[in-house]
Amino acid sequence: FMSKKFFAAVFLFVLLLVGTACAEVVGRFTVINSSTQDAASIMMKHFEDYSEVYIGIDINDISVKFYDSLNTMLLALNKGEIDSITVPRPVGRYVIENNKNFNVKGFNYWDSLDSSTLNFGLMNAELAEKFNEAIAGIKQDGTLAMLTDKYIENFEIPASETFEKFDDAETITVAVTGDLPPIDYVDASGTPAGFNVAVLKEIAKRLHVNIKTISIDSGSRIAALTSGRADVIFWLRGDRYKHEVTIADKINSTIILSEPYYFW
Repeated sequence: FMSKKFFAAVFLFVLLLVGTACAEVVGRFTVINSSTQDAASIMMKHFEDYSEVYIGIDINDISVKFYDSLNTMLLALNKGEIDSITVPRPVGRYVIENNKNFNVKGFNYWDSLDSSTLNFGLMNAELAEKFNEAIAGIKQDGTLAMLTDKYIENFEIPASETFEKFDDAETITVAVTGDLPPIDYVDASGTPAGFNVAVLKEIAKRLHVNIKTISIDSGSRIAALTSGRADVIFWLRGDRYKHEVTIADKINSTIILSEPYYFW
């Protein structure tokens, strides 16, 4: 069992819990376009493959329960309906920093696991190429590193972002869930904020395009993109869950993932 201080210092992330009891029921985000049974099998396979990572957890006693949002998952954790949750590393850090009741469940190491990435999901190949060029630009000039330090490494409360308006420019519609602070966040006024939106703002400036955001549930991202309701979605590609990636990559062969703009 690790304290919050130790958790933040060594950057070990993913399993949070209330109390000190060994985890039995683990909450995690719903796997898009996958049945509950298939998704649970994926998760259990992950636990089996990386059983040496988890300290004080009997892999044979774990069951998985799925949630469509972080808020509902945290509510279930607080109510004792589940024993722990798995979340992306930056989200875990943010939750623990802002919720004194949570701590990290013990880990042995993370180095042997593959990384996860943040990408944009698009349908238009030409637009995807432009996004990739802009991503390369913000990496090269240091903008991306600055945004990473501000929103992820330093736990800054996400501020709402105002996109520049360009006369006679193309408007790109981006779907925002607001459910992964500090990555994807909606403030009290309903305005999108957080790391993803800050990166999007910089990309829009370089592409000289206007941005329109729409709010959707996390599970509706693919439908919003493939139906044309949105031109761009935010995509978290969990490469460390290698069995899940195989399914995710087959969700829809027409979806194009941009070059990643964040790794962990």
